Amino acid sequence: MQVYDKLTVGLRSYASVRLLTQVVSWAGTVYVVRHLDSHSLGQYAVALVVFNYLAMTFDGTLLEALVQRPPESAGARRAIFSMLLAMGLLLAGLAAALAGALGQLVGDHAVAPLIDGVGGALALTSLCILPQAILMRRMDFPRLAGIGAVQAICVTLTTVGLVALGIGAWALVAGQIAGAAVRGALLNCACPGLMWPTWRMGEGLACLRFGGVLFADNVLWRWYTSLDTFLLGRWAGTGQLGYYSLAQQVAELPLEKISTVVNDISLPAYAELRGKPGAAAQLLLETIRTHAITGFPLFWGLAAVTAVAVPLLFGSRWELSVIPLAALSVVAPVRLIGSIETPAMTGIGRPGVLLRTKLIIVPCMTLALVVACRIGGINGAALGWLVTFPVCYGYAFRYVLHAAGLQYRQVLAVVRGPACAAVFMVAVVLAWERLAAGLISSGLSILIGAIAVGIMTYGAGLRVLDPGAFRLAQARLARLLGIRQPA
Repeated sequence: MQVYDKLTVGLRSYASVRLLTQVVSWAGTVYVVRHLDSHSLGQYAVALVVFNYLAMTFDGTLLEALVQRPPESAGARRAIFSMLLAMGLLLAGLAAALAGALGQLVGDHAVAPLIDGVGGALALTSLCILPQAILMRRMDFPRLAGIGAVQAICVTLTTVGLVALGIGAWALVAGQIAGAAVRGALLNCACPGLMWPTWRMGEGLACLRFGGVLFADNVLWRWYTSLDTFLLGRWAGTGQLGYYSLAQQVAELPLEKISTVVNDISLPAYAELRGKPGAAAQLLLETIRTHAITGFPLFWGLAAVTAVAVPLLFGSRWELSVIPLAALSVVAPVRLIGSIETPAMTGIGRPGVLLRTKLIIVPCMTLALVVACRIGGINGAALGWLVTFPVCYGYAFRYVLHAAGLQYRQVLAVVRGPACAAVFMVAVVLAWERLAAGLISSGLSILIGAIAVGIMTYGAGLRVLDPGAFRLAQARLARLLGIRQPA
């Protein structure tokens, strides 16, 4: 099967199984937020940042390295498994060692045991990496999609059930632990990777050295994407952080889901296209176009309905999340387009380019977020993202384009139409909301109407402004749904 056919099969598999899981996950998120207070959500946000910091040793570093260089013998697999297990235990211990100090940093000692809890999820995650890398290398996307769906539903059901019992932030931590355990069990059933560990980890350490550049890139990326959480926890408290955390979660959930699916599928595709720069460049450009067609209407539409959706879905006590959610949603399409750099540069063997982009972004975002969080609190942090990130990333992205053999004008040509159509959509949706507010008393009716108006106006705008993108979106949607189109 050709690379592009495998990509289509993978996307179709993910799309079909994720539809149900997204409905379940969103329903669970609404239930959890309506039953937790901002203090609990802020506590979990700090613990989650710690988990994400330490877990990047696996996802985003060793996972990608193993996809690039899978073990070729039983001895190599045993060495890599032993190294992964040892690292999981060490990271769990590191989380426990840092827990007390981080609790003091944000002024909330209840955070410390939550960090201890996510350390258990780190240890379980180490058992998932080897079988997942092998399945990704084989492009066995239907199986990976099914495992991801079961994991997501397990996390949601566990979290919702424990929230109903009233255990607060611990429900979120327990859901994460349960998800890691289910993921590990299913991956190792699909592709057995558990074995008796050995002290001879030489081949595993070689894999670690190969992933060193990716690890450095992930450290820098995680720094500027989580700095706002620590700053707000320190200066505004975990209560205010909870409102910001909700905005982050809602804005980043679709961002994370889309980018994770596409990155998991495209990394082995880029690896197969190494040595074919023209084909790799075309794949990169087409991915940018797809992200633009999807991301601009999704996130800018979310920003347009935030004032109606947040109090309707989560309750009026979460209205402080409205401005941060709107600002983070506006900048999200740029972040979605930027997420393609890691699989592209890793797959074609140019991971050093990732460090060059981060050396521009990190100083800019650090300064912006420190000033914004100190002066403006949660609204300032979100506006700091909105004002600073598009500019600094737009400049740093030139390194990625140069490595791929592309130019800015080519990128502008594929994003201009979707962006302009999304601007038209937002204007019409805002006009609808203003008109409907004086005629309709039901917030749910206003929200449903806004979504319907947004879908129709974006489709019409895209068809007029960029007919090629409109036809491409039609064809890819039909292909993902398995609809046969006329020749």
